[in-house]
Amino acid sequence: MIDTNINHVPAQFPSNSYITNRTRQLLHNLVKIGRSDQVILGHQSTNTLSRTGWRGLEESDFKDVTGQFPGMVAYDLGWIERGNGRVWLDGSTSRVVDAIKYAYAKGLLVSLSWHTRNPLDINHDQKNRAANGKVKDFGNTVSKILNDKAIQQQYLTWLDTLSAFFHKLVDDRGEEIPVLFRPFHECTGKWFWWGAGRCTDEEYINLYRLTHEYLSKQKGVDNILWVYNTDRVSSEEEYKKRYPGNEYIDLCSMDFYDYENYKPEVLKARLSKSLDAMRSASKKLGKSYFIAEGGKKNNTDVSYFTSRCAQFFPKDLVAFCFWVNSQNNYYVPFKGDPNAEDFVEMIRENGLLLEDDVKKLKIYS
Repeated sequence: MIDTNINHVPAQFPSNSYITNRTRQLLHNLVKIGRSDQVILGHQSTNTLSRTGWRGLEESDFKDVTGQFPGMVAYDLGWIERGNGRVWLDGSTSRVVDAIKYAYAKGLLVSLSWHTRNPLDINHDQKNRAANGKVKDFGNTVSKILNDKAIQQQYLTWLDTLSAFFHKLVDDRGEEIPVLFRPFHECTGKWFWWGAGRCTDEEYINLYRLTHEYLSKQKGVDNILWVYNTDRVSSEEEYKKRYPGNEYIDLCSMDFYDYENYKPEVLKARLSKSLDAMRSASKKLGKSYFIAEGGKKNNTDVSYFTSRCAQFFPKDLVAFCFWVNSQNNYYVPFKGDPNAEDFVEMIRENGLLLEDDVKKLKIYS
């Protein structure tokens, strides 16, 4: 049975004291869910991308299999900084705005990431790759953003673009739509220009703080909850080493993917260690936590979801979000997939919250 009583939970002070009432209520309710035995199930770009390419906003591979949307939807704002009205994954920015409005109207939780290109050269992406795939060594991009006034100003214009996007997120009554925002994700990994080894922990922290303060204090973006995100980690210390501080973070998270070369015992050990590290750190920090990206690419094991994947849903998580289905790769089953029945059984066995369940929780009120 779904517990719809999400009152009587101690307040958690938001990182931005001026957030809207609905955004504040969302934080309150997510804290409550994190303290229950309920886990929201999510899917990246669920109503914008699929195995057959772009679909209508009312359609979804996930929905084809389960009969309803997931309880959480996620989108990425990567490359919005180009200013050409398009983003990396989902096509036009207006399409993403429409998708968010559609999901919000259904009462779903919305999460946003940002695979931002390199501010030193907009022709290179989050991994410093040019269009031809060649990687360029820019040195310490974060240090240059923090210390070079011209480069910092360029970066701030990108934040202006983000601000304009967030201000477009309004419902039919003109009220701002609350969303989760996790910039500079997988920060303990080494593949992005903001990652470990690309900049110091202190520099990362200062970049996050600069971004938070500019959007919140200078641009008045009051409808987002700020999320800290790492890749898989091996200890509480590793999880916390780039943490910007409680005054900048509302929720904690990490990304954890399952890989073909992970033997069952390897997956169990690494996932358990990472979850324990995030759990211990987050509890000491007083934050709720979730897995923001995960799953296994192009899975063909018809018992995968009820066996291996079930380990991803400890009951103290707020949510777990599968990565995107596309024409090249997929992370949740699609219509006609032999794994579909096992996927539905996994949801049932673990009591995961989908669209109908989250709607009952009224997380925005």
